[in-house]
Amino acid sequence: MAWARLVVTALLLITPTWKVLHQPENPVFVLGFIVTTMAFAAAVTVRWLLRKGHYSAWVGFASSSLDVSLVSLALILFTLIGDPLFGVNSKVTFEVYFLALAATALRYDGRICAVAGGLAIAQYTGLVAYVMWRLPLTGPDAGVAEAGAFHLVDQVTRLILLGSATLLAMLLVNRAQDLQKAASTDSLTGIANRAHFDRRAHAEHERAHRYGRHLSVALIDVDHFKQFNDAHGHGVGDTVLITVATQLGQYLRRSDVLARYGGEEFAIVLPEATLEAAKAKVDLMRRTIEVTPLDLLDGKEPSRLTISAGVAVFPEDGETVDLLIAVADERLLVAKRSGRNRVVAGDTAEAPVST
Repeated sequence: MAWARLVVTALLLITPTWKVLHQPENPVFVLGFIVTTMAFAAAVTVRWLLRKGHYSAWVGFASSSLDVSLVSLALILFTLIGDPLFGVNSKVTFEVYFLALAATALRYDGRICAVAGGLAIAQYTGLVAYVMWRLPLTGPDAGVAEAGAFHLVDQVTRLILLGSATLLAMLLVNRAQDLQKAASTDSLTGIANRAHFDRRAHAEHERAHRYGRHLSVALIDVDHFKQFNDAHGHGVGDTVLITVATQLGQYLRRSDVLARYGGEEFAIVLPEATLEAAKAKVDLMRRTIEVTPLDLLDGKEPSRLTISAGVAVFPEDGETVDLLIAVADERLLVAKRSGRNRVVAGDTAEAPVST
């Protein structure tokens, strides 16, 4: 997104640069060059923030608001310095609003689309109101200047187009979010799938590496799931997986990521969690699942489930995500070989609780 914005503003800078070089005495051309240069400088700044890892949500709101405000600033300056109708009758600068609004859709946040679109509508409405106040609206020359005639219906249409562009940007964002959610969600349990887990794990690893923080990864397996599935049927097996996913999710923070890793195996990313903290949290999950009866609704007595888990932490157990997962997987195997229903983190295994 940032590089595309940089390229677009660089291309937009070509025309005002050419005009100001050929007619430097024209104040409108000079103003157009200055405003476009400001837009290019803003794009460079956002790109720099991204590369340095300083980008946050407020930057998206600020940069999109700045984009539409710079278009409004250019139109206002054209009106104040040049012909009073130059701004509202502009056939090039006004269209840049639509580029700015289209760019907001690439941020995948409908709130940014709404804020930028609302700001553009408010600013342009203010410009139209100023022109209507400044020009005579009665008499033979009402609303006429060198830049053309003032037609209220044209200005209302422009505002409708801005509103429509804003609405379309928001709809595109909502549609993209729906598709992204569908592509990132396990269809059975409703939690994240492995692809989403991999993306988030690498993103959190980069953040942990940049700021010198811990990052824990846990792999969890439902004990004896195959025998359980064979004894009760695949429908009941699906219910088991949904139940386990729900119980695991009860102990997670908003920053944590729970995913179905494959089959009856789950994976958890715990940002900024030490090995001890991650082990304690996963063991709490294990104990909760162990003591919670599972009503199978198949005419049999309620059953009980157990899980085994392996936990690894960055940077002590590995410098990369792949190494962390490999270590957690090895510790999961140790937990299963040691009798299951336990958590292995480091060189120790949490013994199961008596029930």
